Amino acid sequence: MVTVEMVAKMAGVSRGTVDRVLHHRGEVKSETAERVRQVMRELDFQPNTLGRAFSIAKKRNRIGIFLSAREPDFQEQIKQGIEDGVAYAQQHGIEAVIEVVSPDDELLYLQKIDEMIASEVQGIVLRGIESKAFDERLQILKNQGIPVFTYNQDVRPALRNCYVGIDSCRAGKCAALLMRQISPPDGYALIVGVTPQHKDSEKRIEGFLEQWGLAPKASSGYRIIYGEGYHDVAYARTRDVLNEMPNITGIFVSGAGLSGVAQAVYERGTADVQKIVGFDATQRNITYMKNGTVQFLIDQSPYQQGYKAVQLLVDYLFEGRAPDVSCYYLDAHIKNAFNC
Repeated sequence: MVTVEMVAKMAGVSRGTVDRVLHHRGEVKSETAERVRQVMRELDFQPNTLGRAFSIAKKRNRIGIFLSAREPDFQEQIKQGIEDGVAYAQQHGIEAVIEVVSPDDELLYLQKIDEMIASEVQGIVLRGIESKAFDERLQILKNQGIPVFTYNQDVRPALRNCYVGIDSCRAGKCAALLMRQISPPDGYALIVGVTPQHKDSEKRIEGFLEQWGLAPKASSGYRIIYGEGYHDVAYARTRDVLNEMPNITGIFVSGAGLSGVAQAVYERGTADVQKIVGFDATQRNITYMKNGTVQFLIDQSPYQQGYKAVQLLVDYLFEGRAPDVSCYYLDAHIKNAFNC
């Protein structure tokens, strides 16, 4: 049986250092921590999960989970994964508190985080938002040794343990390649983002533009607008731009709001000219794809986002097992009218 002492001796560190790396307590230099983890892998070291189970059973263990209130169809898919993740947590003697908060309501988001800190949760799963005050809360969690796992929208890597979701930059490049297949060589693209503060939406746009400009002898013309992630806003702003710029041949939607964009194109009767590529295989989006208004959807594995983020946190708490990677990238599936 491999012991902590054996790991410490082989890694050239103290037993206390191994314990801090194993249970993520205190500060350990990154190169030292990686050396200890490498030795653990080489020796196939397994933490004493039975001992941790007894420890967990002796106290009330609780994790906090945040669900976004934006785009209900998409969030319902994430919610299904989170609910199964909660069942997984319960099997390990860990209860979960779920809060449904709009990412646009920063004050409420901060209030709920404060409440979770006060209730002494052992870990948190959340969707990130762009906010200095939000980052300050995450720093408090880090200082208190409370692990944070993010999904769907990331935060600064230094403020969380692991992100679960797709590689947004590569997904944006994929969308540009798809658009090039269905648009004329001299096509002009309309890009509909969520908000400039939505990090992953912006990463997808960056990836799209990088790939969009690579095609030889092709127009790299584009215009960017923001639909704020809501159907009605995306619809109105897309409608206005299409009235102003009928030369647009392709529309890339980097996140929520695609159904509003599709409605604007559908009402104009120009789906044969203005091709749409976007994200999320929600029922509303699939309806527009089946009637020919949307050509491709990139599915973000929302169920796995919810489930895996919770599972990784539970494994971290119950077994002392940290994720092998800081970003747990999920598969992005390309959907069309024949495989949705």
